[in-house]
Amino acid sequence: MLGRIYNPVVSINGESMTRKHCSGSCHCGGVRYEATLDLSKGTVRCNCSLCKKARAWFTFVGGKDFRLLQGEDSLSSYQWTPNGKPGPFLTYRFCKTCGVRIYATGDAEFMGGRFYALAVSTLDDVTTDELAAAPLKFIDNLHDRFDRAPEDTRLL
Repeated sequence: MLGRIYNPVVSINGESMTRKHCSGSCHCGGVRYEATLDLSKGTVRCNCSLCKKARAWFTFVGGKDFRLLQGEDSLSSYQWTPNGKPGPFLTYRFCKTCGVRIYATGDAEFMGGRFYALAVSTLDDVTTDELAAAPLKFIDNLHDRFDRAPEDTRLL
């Protein structure tokens, strides 16, 4: 699947997906959240140096659609400023105990303001079928080309 965006039909058993209230957590359970998301909008894999190393896979929700339930004191943060940028775009949050990266957060007008990039692997009550049916979009953030997939997506 080189240089293509994969957009399967978004349905499960013939029904379209809609917004779903779900919960998520880290591996040790010290951090828990809830979010309302719409997987029909898709999930994202990115090729920037950080996402590539972490094999990141995200789905995005607006700020009002996310609520941390437990574990603020168990979270640590990481910010990274890409070369040539004035500052970090995202703050990555991960559990200090088990090391799982749970989400990243940012604030950008083109994203509708405050948003959360939830690590798909932390969603506790989203089925494999739901994830497989969601459109998967690859973005070339390594070259600041958010509108297209990178030439090679095999390791993303």
